[in-house]
Amino acid sequence: FHAQLFPARQAPHDIFGALDLLKCGQWKDLPSDLKLLMDRYESSKENEWSPQEVKERWHIAVRDKLIRGEVADMKRRNIQSLWKVSISGGIVKLTHGKPKHIGSQIIYPIEAYLTVWSTTVPARWSLLKIEVYAQAKTGESNHQLDTTNRQRYDLHRLCAKSMKMEEDKVEEEDDRLSRPLDCLFQIAHNFSLSWRLEILSAQAQALKRGVWSSRSSLVVTPVEFFTEGNTLGVVSISFWKVDDRYGPPQMSSLDEFNTNEQQKGGKPPTTNQLTLSIEAVENVGMKISLSGGERILNRVKEMSGARLPVNRLLDAASNPFALSASNALLAATTLCAEQRCYAMVEALQPSHGERLLPMWINLSVESGSIAVAAQLFYHSTKGTKDLAKVLLFRMACDARTGTFVSTFCRSAELLRLLASNEATASESMALRMSKLAQNRRRAAAANSSGRLVRDAFEGLARSMNVLGTRSGVGGPWLDKDNMSASLRSRAIQLACKDAKNSLVTCCGMAAIYGLGALAAGVATGISVQSDLCGGPMQQMEGTTFLPIPPVGLISNQHVVYTQHVTSDGEKRKKALIEREIFALSCSANTDGLILYGFDILTLLESPSSIPERKDASIIPFDTYSIKLVEPVMEELPHKRLKLDKIEMHGKTQNRTLSMVDTIGLFAGVVAGVVGN
Repeated sequence: FHAQLFPARQAPHDIFGALDLLKCGQWKDLPSDLKLLMDRYESSKENEWSPQEVKERWHIAVRDKLIRGEVADMKRRNIQSLWKVSISGGIVKLTHGKPKHIGSQIIYPIEAYLTVWSTTVPARWSLLKIEVYAQAKTGESNHQLDTTNRQRYDLHRLCAKSMKMEEDKVEEEDDRLSRPLDCLFQIAHNFSLSWRLEILSAQAQALKRGVWSSRSSLVVTPVEFFTEGNTLGVVSISFWKVDDRYGPPQMSSLDEFNTNEQQKGGKPPTTNQLTLSIEAVENVGMKISLSGGERILNRVKEMSGARLPVNRLLDAASNPFALSASNALLAATTLCAEQRCYAMVEALQPSHGERLLPMWINLSVESGSIAVAAQLFYHSTKGTKDLAKVLLFRMACDARTGTFVSTFCRSAELLRLLASNEATASESMALRMSKLAQNRRRAAAANSSGRLVRDAFEGLARSMNVLGTRSGVGGPWLDKDNMSASLRSRAIQLACKDAKNSLVTCCGMAAIYGLGALAAGVATGISVQSDLCGGPMQQMEGTTFLPIPPVGLISNQHVVYTQHVTSDGEKRKKALIEREIFALSCSANTDGLILYGFDILTLLESPSSIPERKDASIIPFDTYSIKLVEPVMEELPHKRLKLDKIEMHGKTQNRTLSMVDTIGLFAGVVAGVVGN
């Protein structure tokens, strides 16, 4: 029964529709479904066109839209367009950024496809497709920050709506040129920048929990977005300790094309640390700022090779196809290590003012490390003779912690073993330790060469770390008051005085256990040893030697017998080992390090006992009697001569030689003495 009532029921009367029709002559509330029943193309003039004519007219309409629009206007005004425009038929392709080639496919960071659906003037743009790409570098994670279908759909709607609102506004005002493509770029570019910041922020937080978690003071400020100003968002990574009691280092942009006003930055978000800041700026892109960035750019202008780490940092933080917070942080630490080394060298040996280091010590910066060279002499009957200016060791800056560690020439095996206090560095000390109980070994090795060398270089590292923390990256600084600059300079001077004493001692150790040990080994063919001479050399013939145990080799040894009376009055014969040792030690004066040769006589009760020095005398290094005859090799090409003297600023100076280059010269000197 009820089923028969519904078809019998008449439709309700549309009173409002009837009034509109009677009063206005049209039905405003016409159902939209009726439009679907009509084919507008059948009643249009385009129906009479051929397919080829449709394509030609469509292409002409698109070109007319480009010529009348903002693209041609920017071309006429010589304004660089943010889009690269290409047209194929009636489809316009807009691209932005550097492409990525995947096989035969070319992908751009931002791609947009547009067209017009009408040949009438003015026609409106219709957005067909918008694609934005951002991904982590190969091998690294993007932490599941890929866009979903819903996000891509919302991005398409926002872009289309912004273009429509721009064209509607121009039609109402009718006094300016419509710029819908600029609105499209604003939405897509801002979306791309925010996406990149989120990926970099997630990668930085993962670094804090991963590789950089141990022995590093990494602090990550997660991405923060802003609603006002041109800056869309910022993420900061703070690393390395720095003394900012009198003001932090100034942060500056690494983009050398920015103006000075744009380069200057404010305070870092974290105190007591250097900071890498990555900002997303509207219409600009990714802006990378670093503590001491102004000094870095000045260094880049002076040295072309310094541009490489800057490019790596910019690429890792701004390349949408290879985002890598780890690479950006590593490049930033490389730049800061270089700048810290330059600041420390300038503090220790300033180009203007009082020099704290002795003139015979020369510091130079080499790839994030400080090379320490010293002027060496050797003692002879006619006084001291110039040997060479030798590169003894380097102080390398650790990328994770910003601290310094000593590195040595690979050939200086004895020096490397002693610096790490290895048991294999000294055979006599190893035998001595094997005879002692476990609880007595630490005290017995307190005066060993390995312990002294290790403590000396560790003390140098601590002094250099304090100096590096106080000098920062060389400025500029954001001073707190008028006294900040003078107080900071005073703190740096105090740190330099501590580093000076450590540098003198370590230079002497590197000369004896490095160059001296290698030269003596080459001259005699015997491996030299430490802990053979009974401790450091005392003052002799008016010369005070550095507190360094000599390194030596046994030239002769035999057993001697002595008699001693026991407490019971019984006479007993005792066998001792008497050794004649050729040893090397050094002293320091205002001119440089002076190497000395010694003839030392020691007595030992057993090979594992502590040697007792009975006699010692200085052996002058006279002009050696061995003549080194250079072989004539006419068939081989001649090498470029390594000159011992160079011309610099109109003066003749000694050229800094490596330890390997100096071994042959000093080995000849030692061979003349040992051979006689």
